[in-house]
Amino acid sequence: MSTGYHQIRVAVEDCHRTTFRTRYESYEYLVMPFGLTNTPSTFQMTMNDIFRELLDRCVIIYLDNILIYSRSREQHLRDLDAVFTLLHKNRLITKGSKCDFLKQEFEFLGHVVSTEGVKIDPKKIKTIQEWKPPTNIKELQSFLGFVNYVRRFIPNMAGLSAPLTGRLKDHDCFWWGEKQQVAFDHLKITLTSPPILPISDPDHPYEVITDASDIAIGAVLLYDFGDGLQPVAYESWKLQGAEKNYTVYDKEMLAIVHAFKTWRCYLTGADVTVRTDHKSLQYLRAQPNLNPRQIRWLDFLESNFHYTIPYKRGANNIADAQTQPTAHTATMLVAQTSPLLTGLFTHGYKIDPFFRSAIHQQHTTATGHYFNKRDTFCIWQHITIDYVTGLPVGPSGNDAILVVVDRLTKMTHFIACQQTITAKQTAQLFIANVIRLHGLLTAIISDRDPKFTSNFWRHLWDQFGTKLQFSSAYHPQTDGQTERVNQSMEQLIRTTCTDQQTWEKSLPLLEFAYNNAPSTTTYQFPFFLNYGQDPV
Repeated sequence: MSTGYHQIRVAVEDCHRTTFRTRYESYEYLVMPFGLTNTPSTFQMTMNDIFRELLDRCVIIYLDNILIYSRSREQHLRDLDAVFTLLHKNRLITKGSKCDFLKQEFEFLGHVVSTEGVKIDPKKIKTIQEWKPPTNIKELQSFLGFVNYVRRFIPNMAGLSAPLTGRLKDHDCFWWGEKQQVAFDHLKITLTSPPILPISDPDHPYEVITDASDIAIGAVLLYDFGDGLQPVAYESWKLQGAEKNYTVYDKEMLAIVHAFKTWRCYLTGADVTVRTDHKSLQYLRAQPNLNPRQIRWLDFLESNFHYTIPYKRGANNIADAQTQPTAHTATMLVAQTSPLLTGLFTHGYKIDPFFRSAIHQQHTTATGHYFNKRDTFCIWQHITIDYVTGLPVGPSGNDAILVVVDRLTKMTHFIACQQTITAKQTAQLFIANVIRLHGLLTAIISDRDPKFTSNFWRHLWDQFGTKLQFSSAYHPQTDGQTERVNQSMEQLIRTTCTDQQTWEKSLPLLEFAYNNAPSTTTYQFPFFLNYGQDPV
């Protein structure tokens, strides 16, 4: 496009915010200037809104770069017409000298795209080939940054560049030795004839092969184009700090998680087969005792992807970062502990205040594996409650929302109210919209809002036999569940309510939509978990 930023008008009421002073007089921008922090995101959002109906169907947009792709010449002409129609409708101007039409091969964002696939721009390869050995940290950072841009074409990039990245820590004294020169030359040779990575079809399954060594993890993304599996991308990561101390199991699992994070745009919604030479990862989902880090990793994989992990022997694993050390034979002896000795240990832990406190905390946290009787609850027994304030005043005078979430099913109620509501009015709304439908509660978790800490509120729930629990002051993450629901609800309001005054009328439908979307915690629909049936 021709000076794309300048084709976006600044709102009249905001023009004065762009004022700058010269020695002659003051000026203000009427169009969006270059150089502002939020200019790229604003322009990208505008282009996405304009071409939304064509995005990922025949158009890809990166700022002012518009890529139009089609399966045939006839379809391409129709797609071109659709794009130019939208450009004309929105009064956007393109620069003819920067446009290419009906190309089988073209440059796009530093790569060359063709019917065969994606490859590195030859001009970038030439630049790397002519790069002289760095003489200081800045030059080394420039080289690694340039090479890192094309890392998806380089198998085991992290391992090859390890001698170079290790030099980045020596800020006071830059030293260039034989190992660094060998690694530098090896990277340049590797990029002499980089592979052409074919373009995959997101509707077909992928295969991810991962491996880990003592210094790095690696992965290959493969796709079957009909004539066998072919690599779509390579990825590697040099282990940092504490990662080097991980067990072999954790390093292999980290390789899987890192691969899925890197290729999330490919793997989300696709069927993925993960192949690793660590056999126990086949039973990842069935492991009874996972540490907190492994639980976080497993939660990320389970909540975002569809994958299976069959075992692949190490000798056939193309993602091997280096030869694995020989395994040593060991013998394990198992002895049965007498009940008397077990009882003595148990009694000792019970009477020791330190161990009693430590065991209680371990068994009652989210990652604990033993549940206290009080942690086993039915639906609508334990709930969280919070306010969302600062909303535009609606037709009924409401400018806030009372958010109530069931901790078990994650079902939520959005109740419109006024920011100045009292504790008594809050109780009336709560009884009318929650107690009436779900009955009395076992516990209510809230922040320390004066309404929730008032004598009236405490006395009311004491009469009902409901326990009040409060989050720590200045630490709203204690009630993280409600905070996340609030964020989701605010996002729903921003994206669905074009008129700020209509949020109140839309609130029942927003509540219905939220309760019929899968929870990232339970992976189920809150409506279904609450009523045992789908709404339709």
